[in-house]
Amino acid sequence: MGNTFFLGLLTFVVVVGFCLLLMQPVFAQYVDTYAVRVRPRAKEKDADSADQPRDSAVLVLLRTIGELVLSLMPTLADKRTVQFLREANYRTPAHLAIYTGLKSVIVGFVLFLGLMAGTGNIFSLLLCVPAAIIGWLMPNFFLAGRVKKRKDLILNELPTIIDLLIVCAQAGLGLLMSVDKVAKETGDSCPILAVELAQLINDVKVFAKSVPIALRDMGERCGVDELISMASALIAAEAKGADISYPLKQQGEALRDRLKRKKEEEAAKVPVKMVPVIMLFVMPLIMAPMLGPAVVTLMSALGPLMGGK
Repeated sequence: MGNTFFLGLLTFVVVVGFCLLLMQPVFAQYVDTYAVRVRPRAKEKDADSADQPRDSAVLVLLRTIGELVLSLMPTLADKRTVQFLREANYRTPAHLAIYTGLKSVIVGFVLFLGLMAGTGNIFSLLLCVPAAIIGWLMPNFFLAGRVKKRKDLILNELPTIIDLLIVCAQAGLGLLMSVDKVAKETGDSCPILAVELAQLINDVKVFAKSVPIALRDMGERCGVDELISMASALIAAEAKGADISYPLKQQGEALRDRLKRKKEEEAAKVPVKMVPVIMLFVMPLIMAPMLGPAVVTLMSALGPLMGGK
């Protein structure tokens, strides 16, 4: 009885995990399309723009487990994982330890269920291997979804930031003064890029980085190609001593054109996405009243024949 229970629980975990992996893009699209995001007012933040881990017993436990696992197997902190965490605004070593600890706890729980169900059952022992792999990979998909959502928010905020930088540049302000002014004025309307621009100013003033290096770091930590292109254009204009408003205008026009084409592509995909909805939910409602009486009449006519046979 115990082995059957653990085997069923392990199978349930594997099926639920696999379904979550398959449905994750659908959930992400639903949240991005229909969710209402209420932006809090800008608050005072530290020099580092990264989100800081909250103080809780669970996170402390996960961090401890993650630090232990990383000390034993430092290769788990691969370049791709670190890049995803940086682009998701989880940039401190504590975030990496918590993330590794979460994956380790999931794998340990799955292996424990597999071993408990595997006493005398070789199938459950074999099943725990793919279950552990799915448990290890599952947080990666949710982290990738957060990265995609953050990049989409940055793309939506970037045209506003570019327009404000153009206004400041045309008013006679330099690059750093324009960035500082825009970062202070867009805390409510563009919270993500406002923090990133404030981080750029801190890198230059506090950490004594050069402007090209600070711009390049901002583009790399956000991971948005359009922001990297804007940073490269500003670096080239700053090196030549030219007016930064002209490259910013080009970047803004190209970005708006791309966002327009993206919205047109999404609108063109709507009829295709509506086909399964119509087939599953609308067509039965239309066909039921049309074919219902005919089916009932046919069954009534064939009933005596079928009964006599």
